[in-house]
Amino acid sequence: MAHTLETGSPTTPRLPDYNSRRFGFSAGVIAATVMLVAIVVLRVISGVQSLPEIVAEGVLTVIPGALFSAVLDSLQHAAKPLFYVAVAIGMLLVGGFLGRWYGGDPTWKHAARIVLSAWLVFGVGVYTLLGAGIFGQHLTGGPIWHALTLLLVFVVFGAALVHTHALLSRRAIPDLPDEGLVSRRALLQSGGAALVALVAAGGVWRLLSGAFGGSTQVQSAPVAADTAAATTPGAQNPPPFDLKGLSPEVTRTEDFYTVSKNFIDPAVAVGGWKLKIDGLVDSPMELTYDQLTALPASEGYYTLMCISNEIGGDLWGNALWKGVKLRDLLMQAGVHTDAYKAVFTAADDYKDSVRLENALHPDALLAWEMNGAPLKNEHGFPARLLIPGIYGMKNVKWLTGITIVADDFRGFWQNQGWDDAAPYQTESRFDTPRGRPTVPEGPLAVGGVAYAGDRGIQSVEVSTDGGQTWQPAQVKPGLSPYAWQLWRADLPVDKNVRDLRVRATDGQGRPQVTTPADPFPSGATGLHRVTIAVQ
Repeated sequence: MAHTLETGSPTTPRLPDYNSRRFGFSAGVIAATVMLVAIVVLRVISGVQSLPEIVAEGVLTVIPGALFSAVLDSLQHAAKPLFYVAVAIGMLLVGGFLGRWYGGDPTWKHAARIVLSAWLVFGVGVYTLLGAGIFGQHLTGGPIWHALTLLLVFVVFGAALVHTHALLSRRAIPDLPDEGLVSRRALLQSGGAALVALVAAGGVWRLLSGAFGGSTQVQSAPVAADTAAATTPGAQNPPPFDLKGLSPEVTRTEDFYTVSKNFIDPAVAVGGWKLKIDGLVDSPMELTYDQLTALPASEGYYTLMCISNEIGGDLWGNALWKGVKLRDLLMQAGVHTDAYKAVFTAADDYKDSVRLENALHPDALLAWEMNGAPLKNEHGFPARLLIPGIYGMKNVKWLTGITIVADDFRGFWQNQGWDDAAPYQTESRFDTPRGRPTVPEGPLAVGGVAYAGDRGIQSVEVSTDGGQTWQPAQVKPGLSPYAWQLWRADLPVDKNVRDLRVRATDGQGRPQVTTPADPFPSGATGLHRVTIAVQ
């Protein structure tokens, strides 16, 4: 069978327009897949935000908070990976349409035009619209890094597009002459060159940023005798709070909840890290990790809870933290009298703020240790905030900067409508029993945890009749004013009992809000309920 070809470039065969564009879409999707792999490689090596993450965060800023909360409630832990999968699919589709455009004129020259056009559209247009600034000027790494790496990944896309389109053409028309078609060897050579370029770019960035000057973790200091005598994370609770299933009073680090907006969390190296304090201060400061950890340290138990935690949820935990008082650092810097807020910046470009009175709380901590060991990466190494009384989203991880400002700065989540003040709601939870257990008739031991931020817990009560009557529970004093409190109760249950409920009253005498409400915008309210079957 004879095949009619249109003449393209001297090195690229050209199919009839319809087939060429059809192959172009397929080639574009494949090339976009190659580009995504390249992006992941570069992201892992450099530690700097990538194109999909910038797009994802930009999209998050325009999604109404109520919708985001509803999706999060429905999908739970699957929400973030599914969201990034959706972004990746979107990028594959964009690649497909760019490939279709290329199919109309499958030449290297046209591929170069597509690469440059995409680079400018994303770097200038999309990045600016999403708040990252021209070529990521507002992001870690700066515009030069983001411009060069964005160009590099689009060059990878362009090269993969040309090669893939040619290979699809060869497969569609087997008797095409070899002259001008891209060979598999050429494809592998181009791919190898692209991989070398990506690794080199990431290595240069890490070298310039000081990442090769230190590890992303440090060794634990010897444990002092008084620290060794403290409550061991994950240890069995003392009687009478040693119920099976009751949360340990101190959460093990590996069991402590983690929440972040990132697809890949930053891995901050000690050698290149500095904490910068600037803005409305008399004496701007920069502290290295060694300088920070050499400052007089304080330690204490602090409970953290995510504002997206559902009633009865597990996005909270209690740990022993060590660090420097934030107030001491700010007083040393000399905060101006017209200051209103402290803005905190993280290595992943996350920003949030608190009012100055919160930042100057006498027990607000800039922590570098958790449960007697340096912070794990997922918990904010090398330093994170712990500010009493406010939800976890305000307690910034991977801290790199503190800027004192006079305006009402709103952070990443606040721009979606989440509460800016974010004080903890009073919460109480059953740890045992959970699910829908079958229990024998007679006394039933129940227990859990309760927390109200820096207000403490005055009392906990349990009901076995749908909230008509309440029985007081035993409440263990917290390990600190900012730690959750264990509770237990022994309930007489018979076959008429099906519904258990728990409520708490905070240290100021205010009862837990009983009206059910979703986490958005100010944290979930309502009572935790457990259904049992008595036999």
